Amino acid sequence: MPEALRYKDYPILFVDDEEMALVTFKNLFKKEFTIHTAGSGEAALEFIEGHPELALIVSDQRMPDMTGIELLRRISVKRPNLIRMLITAYTEIELVIDAINRGKVHRYITKPYNEEELKQTLKQGVERYYLVKERDRLHAEKIETFKKMAQANRLTAIGILAAGMAHEINNPLVAINTFLQMIPKKYDEEMKDEEFWDKFYAVAVGETHRIQMLISQLLHYSKTPEEEGLKLNGVNINDLLYETITFIDNEAKKKGLTIRQDFEPDLPLCYVDREKIRQVFLNIFLNAIQATQEGYIRIKTSADFDKKHHAFFHVAVEDTGVGITEENLQKLFNPFFTTKQNEGTGLGLMMCHHIIEEHSGSIDVRSELGKGTTMTIHLPVNLTEFNRRKSDRRPSAPSADQ
Repeated sequence: MPEALRYKDYPILFVDDEEMALVTFKNLFKKEFTIHTAGSGEAALEFIEGHPELALIVSDQRMPDMTGIELLRRISVKRPNLIRMLITAYTEIELVIDAINRGKVHRYITKPYNEEELKQTLKQGVERYYLVKERDRLHAEKIETFKKMAQANRLTAIGILAAGMAHEINNPLVAINTFLQMIPKKYDEEMKDEEFWDKFYAVAVGETHRIQMLISQLLHYSKTPEEEGLKLNGVNINDLLYETITFIDNEAKKKGLTIRQDFEPDLPLCYVDREKIRQVFLNIFLNAIQATQEGYIRIKTSADFDKKHHAFFHVAVEDTGVGITEENLQKLFNPFFTTKQNEGTGLGLMMCHHIIEEHSGSIDVRSELGKGTTMTIHLPVNLTEFNRRKSDRRPSAPSADQ
């Protein structure tokens, strides 16, 4: 708060149906404050509509057309930040409670009031209004700064992606170009060599597919959340995991791996974009299979509260694979980072991270070389649904006749 707050810059409206009370109030406080007056509740509401700069309202309780409490209640809906004070000769406890609950008053002043005490009360009200306005201004500035930072980070990321794309696309293009250059020379002498043509044709097709994947993933990442949009629906996470596992079950069996499922029953619905979350699960499952030569993949689900009492789903994918070095853990979600030689684009995990962040979730990774990796996805839960499911699962108390 500034050292010398100019109280006159924050107008006050005094409401009373007695003309003498209006004149007295204005004369007492006009030297230090900008005072406006209104002779009824309706007049006060009309005045407020045309004066957005108003900081504080002081209303008498007993007025013929509308009580002070009713007036302040209506103002609290229209202008919630306006500081509201009630002044009355009556001190019944019911009236005080009503003023606080319905009128949402900041101060309750009794008549006859002391001029000096009321002056200090008005100053405190203006100071409170200033602090609320300043808080809102700083909050708006902070949001705007975050938006600019997010945009700057996105542009930086796209720049990094573009540089990486040039390198990543160049490699498959070299393979395709080599194949095309070989065609004229090999056309006559090796036309009947099916093994040669099958091999290089497969390479060319594979590299073309790799370029398509790179471009597709880059286009997805470069879209803002507003452009991309999330199609949120209530999804049973366990069911979605069952479905996704059917896609990768054969891949696991080819390597002799078992998939262990440790799903917590009766989880609440998770409000997510089903296809995007399926894409995340599929990518992480395939990574786990590729990193594991023997053993198992365990998929575990649960839901609980974090330290801030926010409810979250947890989907943990544990493998008994080669593990990840501490250095590589730091780069895991970076664009084009991959430990797979000549496989993958290095964009898969970055896309997973991006999708989970879009859902206000997070991913954490624990790994030990030679022992395996556990990747855990955290997604926010609808708190009402979470509490309902928990209460449904509690054993009911025995009835009196049991």
